[in-house]
Amino acid sequence: MKMLKRIFVSKQAGIGDVILLTPILAEMKRQMNCWITLMVFKNAVDAVQGLPFIDEVFVYDKKKDSSWSVIKKMRGHDAAIFFDLQYRPTLLAFLARVPLRVGIAHKRKLWLTHATTWEKHLDHIYEPYASAELLKKTLGIDMKTTALEQLYFAEATEMEKIAVEKMLEEGGIKQGVAYVACSPLTALFLKDWPREKWRELFVRLYEEQGILTVVFGSFGEQNITWNMPGVVNLSGRTNLRQAAYIVKKAKLLVNSCSLPIHMAAAYDTPCVALYGHTDPKRWAPRRNCSVIMAGVSCSPCDGYAGSNCKEPRCMAEISVDEVYQACCECLQKRRQELL
Repeated sequence: MKMLKRIFVSKQAGIGDVILLTPILAEMKRQMNCWITLMVFKNAVDAVQGLPFIDEVFVYDKKKDSSWSVIKKMRGHDAAIFFDLQYRPTLLAFLARVPLRVGIAHKRKLWLTHATTWEKHLDHIYEPYASAELLKKTLGIDMKTTALEQLYFAEATEMEKIAVEKMLEEGGIKQGVAYVACSPLTALFLKDWPREKWRELFVRLYEEQGILTVVFGSFGEQNITWNMPGVVNLSGRTNLRQAAYIVKKAKLLVNSCSLPIHMAAAYDTPCVALYGHTDPKRWAPRRNCSVIMAGVSCSPCDGYAGSNCKEPRCMAEISVDEVYQACCECLQKRRQELL
Protein backbone atom coordinates (compact mmCIF):
# COMPACT_ATOMS: atom_id res chain seq x y z
CA MET A 1 0.00 0.00 0.00
CA LYS A 2 1.33 3.41 -0.97
CA MET A 3 1.99 6.06 1.66
CA LEU A 4 -1.17 7.87 2.67
CA LYS A 5 -0.43 11.60 2.87
CA ARG A 6 -3.99 12.95 3.15
CA ILE A 7 -6.75 11.11 5.00
CA PHE A 8 -10.40 12.11 5.22
CA VAL A 9 -12.07 10.77 8.38
CA SER A 10 -15.83 10.73 8.95
CA LYS A 11 -17.32 10.50 12.44
CA GLN A 12 -20.85 11.84 12.24
CA ALA A 13 -22.09 10.86 15.68
CA GLY A 14 -22.56 12.20 19.19
CA ILE A 15 -19.91 14.37 20.83
CA GLY A 16 -18.82 11.60 23.18
CA ASP A 17 -18.36 9.24 20.25
CA VAL A 18 -16.17 11.82 18.52
CA ILE A 19 -14.02 12.23 21.64
CA LEU A 20 -13.56 8.46 21.80
CA LEU A 21 -12.06 8.64 18.31
CA THR A 22 -9.40 11.21 19.26
CA PRO A 23 -6.72 8.69 20.37
CA ILE A 24 -7.08 6.95 17.01
CA LEU A 25 -6.50 10.23 15.17
CA ALA A 26 -3.56 11.14 17.41
CA GLU A 27 -1.92 7.78 16.76
CA MET A 28 -2.56 8.02 13.01
CA LYS A 29 -0.81 11.37 12.99
CA ARG A 30 2.11 9.97 15.03
CA GLN A 31 2.61 6.87 12.90
CA MET A 32 1.85 8.26 9.43
CA ASN A 33 2.53 12.00 9.71
CA CYS A 34 -0.45 12.55 7.39
CA TRP A 35 -2.87 15.41 6.87
CA ILE A 36 -6.15 14.59 8.66
CA THR A 37 -9.49 16.13 7.72
CA LEU A 38 -12.22 15.22 10.21
CA MET A 39 -15.90 15.47 9.27
CA VAL A 40 -18.30 15.77 12.21
CA PHE A 41 -21.72 17.14 13.03
CA LYS A 42 -21.82 20.81 14.03
CA ASN A 43 -22.34 20.03 17.73
CA ALA A 44 -18.91 18.37 18.01
CA VAL A 45 -16.79 21.09 16.39
CA ASP A 46 -15.86 22.92 19.60
CA ALA A 47 -14.72 19.64 21.17
CA VAL A 48 -12.03 18.99 18.54
CA GLN A 49 -11.26 22.31 16.83
CA GLY A 50 -7.63 23.16 17.58
CA LEU A 51 -6.39 19.71 18.56
CA PRO A 52 -2.85 19.53 17.12
CA PHE A 53 -3.28 16.21 15.31
CA ILE A 54 -6.39 17.32 13.38
CA ASP A 55 -5.49 19.58 10.47
CA GLU A 56 -9.01 20.52 9.44
CA VAL A 57 -12.48 20.08 10.92
CA PHE A 58 -15.25 19.95 8.34
CA VAL A 59 -18.99 20.09 9.07
CA TYR A 60 -21.54 18.50 6.77
CA ASP A 61 -25.28 18.79 7.41
CA LYS A 62 -27.10 16.89 4.68
CA LYS A 63 -30.27 18.91 5.34
CA LYS A 64 -28.49 22.21 4.68
CA ASP A 65 -25.35 21.51 2.67
CA SER A 66 -25.03 20.24 -0.88
CA SER A 67 -23.41 16.91 -1.66
CA TRP A 68 -21.10 18.76 -4.01
CA SER A 69 -19.48 20.59 -1.05
CA VAL A 70 -18.46 17.22 0.42
CA ILE A 71 -17.21 15.86 -2.88
CA LYS A 72 -15.01 18.93 -3.35
CA LYS A 73 -13.65 18.60 0.18
CA MET A 74 -12.89 14.89 -0.28
CA ARG A 75 -11.04 15.30 -3.57
CA GLY A 76 -7.28 15.10 -3.25
CA HIS A 77 -7.37 12.76 -0.25
CA ASP A 78 -5.61 9.40 -0.55
CA ALA A 79 -8.08 7.63 1.72
CA ALA A 80 -11.46 8.12 3.36
CA ILE A 81 -12.06 6.24 6.62
CA PHE A 82 -15.61 5.98 7.93
CA PHE A 83 -15.81 5.41 11.68
CA ASP A 84 -19.58 5.87 11.54
CA LEU A 85 -22.42 4.07 9.79
CA GLN A 86 -23.58 6.92 7.56
CA TYR A 87 -24.45 5.85 4.02
CA ARG A 88 -24.28 9.03 1.94
CA PRO A 89 -20.65 10.06 2.72
CA THR A 90 -19.36 6.71 1.43
CA LEU A 91 -21.19 7.26 -1.87
CA LEU A 92 -19.79 10.81 -2.05
CA ALA A 93 -16.26 9.47 -1.47
CA PHE A 94 -16.79 7.11 -4.42
CA LEU A 95 -17.96 10.02 -6.60
CA ALA A 96 -14.97 12.07 -5.40
CA ARG A 97 -12.72 9.23 -6.61
CA VAL A 98 -10.95 8.78 -3.31
CA PRO A 99 -8.70 5.74 -4.00
CA LEU A 100 -9.11 3.98 -0.62
CA ARG A 101 -12.48 3.94 1.11
CA VAL A 102 -12.55 2.12 4.44
CA GLY A 103 -15.33 1.22 6.87
CA ILE A 104 -17.93 -1.19 8.23
CA ALA A 105 -19.95 -2.62 5.31
CA HIS A 106 -23.42 -1.94 6.82
CA LYS A 107 -25.47 -1.58 3.58
CA ARG A 108 -22.72 0.42 1.86
CA LYS A 109 -20.20 -2.24 0.86
CA LEU A 110 -20.59 -1.28 -2.82
CA TRP A 111 -18.93 2.10 -2.20
CA LEU A 112 -16.03 0.83 -0.05
CA THR A 113 -12.72 -0.57 -1.30
CA HIS A 114 -11.85 -2.00 2.13
CA ALA A 115 -15.00 -3.15 3.91
CA THR A 116 -15.19 -5.19 7.08
CA THR A 117 -17.96 -6.50 9.30
CA TRP A 118 -18.86 -5.54 12.85
CA GLU A 119 -18.23 -8.61 14.97
CA LYS A 120 -20.10 -9.32 18.19
CA HIS A 121 -17.06 -9.08 20.44
CA LEU A 122 -16.62 -5.44 19.42
CA ASP A 123 -19.77 -4.62 21.40
CA HIS A 124 -17.92 -5.54 24.58
CA ILE A 125 -14.52 -3.87 24.25
CA TYR A 126 -13.55 -0.22 24.76
CA GLU A 127 -14.69 1.86 21.79
CA PRO A 128 -11.20 3.09 20.79
CA TYR A 129 -10.02 -0.54 20.78
CA ALA A 130 -12.84 -1.40 18.36
CA SER A 131 -11.91 1.50 16.05
CA ALA A 132 -8.27 0.41 16.13
CA GLU A 133 -9.29 -3.14 15.20
CA LEU A 134 -11.12 -1.75 12.17
CA LEU A 135 -7.91 -0.09 10.96
CA LYS A 136 -5.81 -3.18 11.57
CA LYS A 137 -8.21 -5.46 9.67
CA THR A 138 -8.55 -3.15 6.68
CA LEU A 139 -5.28 -1.22 6.34
CA GLY A 140 -2.89 -3.19 8.54
CA ILE A 141 -2.33 -0.24 10.89
CA ASP A 142 -1.43 -1.53 14.36
CA MET A 143 -1.97 0.59 17.49
CA LYS A 144 -0.95 -0.17 21.07
CA THR A 145 -3.82 -0.23 23.53
CA THR A 146 -1.95 2.06 25.95
CA ALA A 147 -1.99 4.80 23.30
CA LEU A 148 -5.76 4.41 22.93
CA GLU A 149 -6.63 5.07 26.57
CA GLN A 150 -5.74 8.78 26.48
CA LEU A 151 -8.62 10.80 25.08
CA TYR A 152 -8.34 14.45 23.98
CA PHE A 153 -10.61 17.49 24.23
CA ALA A 154 -10.07 21.01 22.89
CA GLU A 155 -8.98 23.57 25.49
CA ALA A 156 -11.22 26.44 26.51
CA THR A 157 -10.08 29.90 25.47
CA GLU A 158 -8.65 32.26 28.09
CA MET A 159 -11.87 34.28 28.07
CA GLU A 160 -13.93 31.13 28.58
CA LYS A 161 -11.72 30.09 31.49
CA ILE A 162 -11.99 33.52 33.11
CA ALA A 163 -15.79 33.35 32.83
CA VAL A 164 -15.83 29.94 34.54
CA GLU A 165 -13.50 31.12 37.32
CA LYS A 166 -15.81 34.06 37.95
CA MET A 167 -18.91 31.84 38.15
CA LEU A 168 -17.13 29.46 40.54
CA GLU A 169 -15.95 32.29 42.77
CA GLU A 170 -19.47 33.72 42.90
CA GLY A 171 -20.57 30.29 44.13
CA GLY A 172 -17.94 30.24 46.87
CA ILE A 173 -15.18 28.31 45.11
CA LYS A 174 -11.99 30.34 44.90
CA GLN A 175 -8.83 29.35 43.03
CA GLY A 176 -7.34 26.18 44.47
CA VAL A 177 -10.48 25.11 46.40
CA ALA A 178 -11.45 21.50 45.77
CA TYR A 179 -14.86 20.60 44.34
CA VAL A 180 -16.75 17.67 42.81
CA ALA A 181 -18.24 18.08 39.33
CA CYS A 182 -21.46 16.51 38.07
CA SER A 183 -23.79 16.79 35.10
CA PRO A 184 -26.85 14.96 36.49
CA LEU A 185 -29.09 15.04 33.41
CA THR A 186 -28.29 13.22 30.18
CA ALA A 187 -29.87 13.34 26.74
CA LEU A 188 -31.39 9.88 27.31
CA PHE A 189 -33.54 9.20 30.39
CA LEU A 190 -32.44 5.54 30.43
CA LYS A 191 -29.03 6.75 31.67
CA ASP A 192 -30.38 9.06 34.37
CA TRP A 193 -30.04 8.38 38.09
CA PRO A 194 -33.11 9.63 40.03
CA ARG A 195 -32.85 13.32 40.83
CA GLU A 196 -33.67 12.83 44.51
CA LYS A 197 -30.66 10.49 44.78
CA TRP A 198 -28.37 13.06 43.20
CA ARG A 199 -29.65 15.65 45.69
CA GLU A 200 -29.05 13.30 48.63
CA LEU A 201 -25.52 12.60 47.39
CA PHE A 202 -24.70 16.30 47.07
CA VAL A 203 -25.96 16.97 50.61
CA ARG A 204 -23.84 14.17 52.06
CA LEU A 205 -20.71 15.29 50.22
CA TYR A 206 -21.20 18.78 51.61
CA GLU A 207 -22.23 17.93 55.18
CA GLU A 208 -19.93 14.96 55.75
CA GLN A 209 -16.93 15.77 53.52
CA GLY A 210 -17.16 19.55 53.45
CA ILE A 211 -16.90 19.66 49.65
CA LEU A 212 -19.12 21.53 47.21
CA THR A 213 -20.51 20.00 44.02
CA VAL A 214 -20.52 22.04 40.81
CA VAL A 215 -23.52 21.05 38.68
CA PHE A 216 -23.23 21.86 34.98
CA GLY A 217 -24.74 20.87 31.65
CA SER A 218 -28.44 20.16 31.05
CA PHE A 219 -30.41 21.65 28.21
CA GLY A 220 -31.85 25.14 27.93
CA GLU A 221 -32.04 27.45 30.92
CA GLN A 222 -30.64 26.87 34.39
CA ASN A 223 -32.37 23.96 36.14
CA ILE A 224 -33.58 25.11 39.57
CA THR A 225 -33.64 21.49 40.81
CA TRP A 226 -30.02 22.02 41.86
CA ASN A 227 -30.51 25.30 43.77
CA MET A 228 -29.63 23.85 47.18
CA PRO A 229 -26.99 24.00 49.92
CA GLY A 230 -23.74 22.35 48.94
CA VAL A 231 -24.23 22.94 45.20
CA VAL A 232 -22.91 25.59 42.84
CA ASN A 233 -25.51 25.45 40.11
CA LEU A 234 -24.04 26.30 36.69
CA SER A 235 -26.51 24.23 34.68
CA GLY A 236 -27.42 25.92 31.42
CA ARG A 237 -24.73 28.59 31.89
CA THR A 238 -21.67 27.10 30.16
CA ASN A 239 -20.69 26.20 26.64
CA LEU A 240 -19.02 22.90 25.71
CA ARG A 241 -15.42 23.93 26.33
CA GLN A 242 -16.33 25.64 29.60
CA ALA A 243 -18.02 22.45 30.79
CA ALA A 244 -14.83 20.54 29.97
CA TYR A 245 -12.80 23.12 31.90
CA ILE A 246 -15.02 22.56 34.96
CA VAL A 247 -14.28 18.82 34.70
CA LYS A 248 -10.56 19.46 34.22
CA LYS A 249 -10.32 21.54 37.42
CA ALA A 250 -12.45 19.19 39.54
CA LYS A 251 -10.97 16.82 42.12
CA LEU A 252 -13.60 14.29 41.07
CA LEU A 253 -16.35 13.82 38.50
CA VAL A 254 -19.37 11.75 39.52
CA ASN A 255 -21.68 11.10 36.59
CA SER A 256 -23.79 8.62 34.71
CA CYS A 257 -22.69 7.47 31.26
CA SER A 258 -22.54 10.57 29.06
CA LEU A 259 -20.11 13.09 27.56
CA PRO A 260 -18.55 14.33 30.85
CA ILE A 261 -17.17 10.83 31.50
CA HIS A 262 -15.06 11.20 28.35
CA MET A 263 -14.05 14.74 29.30
CA ALA A 264 -12.71 13.29 32.54
CA ALA A 265 -10.75 10.67 30.60
CA ALA A 266 -9.24 13.43 28.45
CA TYR A 267 -8.00 15.35 31.50
CA ASP A 268 -7.20 12.39 33.80
CA THR A 269 -9.78 13.62 36.29
CA PRO A 270 -10.80 10.80 38.67
CA CYS A 271 -14.30 9.58 37.93
CA VAL A 272 -17.11 7.66 39.62
CA ALA A 273 -19.30 6.46 36.76
CA LEU A 274 -22.85 5.11 37.08
CA TYR A 275 -23.80 2.55 34.44
CA GLY A 276 -27.03 0.70 33.69
CA HIS A 277 -28.39 0.90 30.16
CA THR A 278 -24.93 1.10 28.57
CA ASP A 279 -22.01 -1.30 28.86
CA PRO A 280 -19.00 -0.01 30.82
CA LYS A 281 -16.78 -2.52 29.02
CA ARG A 282 -17.34 -0.49 25.89
CA TRP A 283 -17.86 3.05 27.16
CA ALA A 284 -16.14 3.55 30.53
CA PRO A 285 -12.61 5.03 30.72
CA ARG A 286 -9.87 2.46 31.18
CA ARG A 287 -8.00 4.50 33.78
CA ASN A 288 -8.86 6.39 36.94
CA CYS A 289 -12.52 5.37 36.82
CA SER A 290 -14.64 3.59 39.43
CA VAL A 291 -17.70 1.96 37.81
CA ILE A 292 -20.94 1.52 39.78
CA MET A 293 -23.69 -0.85 38.58
CA ALA A 294 -26.77 -2.23 40.33
CA GLY A 295 -26.35 -5.75 38.98
CA VAL A 296 -29.82 -5.96 37.40
CA SER A 297 -30.00 -9.05 35.17
CA CYS A 298 -31.22 -7.22 32.05
CA SER A 299 -28.43 -4.61 32.24
CA PRO A 300 -26.74 -3.53 30.05
CA CYS A 301 -29.26 -3.65 27.20
CA ASP A 302 -27.87 -0.95 24.89
CA GLY A 303 -27.92 -2.27 21.32
CA TYR A 304 -28.70 -5.85 22.33
CA ALA A 305 -32.22 -6.32 23.66
CA GLY A 306 -33.54 -2.79 23.41
CA SER A 307 -35.45 -1.34 26.32
CA ASN A 308 -39.09 -0.68 27.13
CA CYS A 309 -38.24 0.79 30.54
CA LYS A 310 -40.10 3.90 31.62
CA GLU A 311 -38.23 4.06 34.91
CA PRO A 312 -35.15 1.88 34.41
CA ARG A 313 -34.40 -0.27 37.47
CA CYS A 314 -30.75 -0.57 36.51
CA MET A 315 -30.23 3.07 37.48
CA ALA A 316 -32.88 3.41 40.19
CA GLU A 317 -31.42 0.49 42.18
CA ILE A 318 -27.95 2.06 42.47
CA SER A 319 -27.82 3.21 46.09
CA VAL A 320 -26.67 6.58 47.35
CA ASP A 321 -24.52 4.83 49.95
CA GLU A 322 -22.61 2.96 47.25
CA VAL A 323 -21.97 6.06 45.16
CA TYR A 324 -21.07 8.15 48.21
CA GLN A 325 -18.56 5.55 49.40
CA ALA A 326 -16.93 5.38 45.95
CA CYS A 327 -16.67 9.19 45.90
CA CYS A 328 -15.06 9.24 49.36
CA GLU A 329 -12.51 6.60 48.35
CA CYS A 330 -11.58 8.52 45.18
CA LEU A 331 -11.29 11.82 47.08
CA GLN A 332 -9.12 10.22 49.76
CA LYS A 333 -6.87 8.66 47.14
CA ARG A 334 -6.53 12.05 45.43
CA ARG A 335 -5.62 13.72 48.74
CA GLN A 336 -2.91 11.11 49.36
CA GLU A 337 -1.51 11.59 45.86
CA LEU A 338 -1.17 15.34 46.51
CA LEU A 339 0.72 14.91 49.79
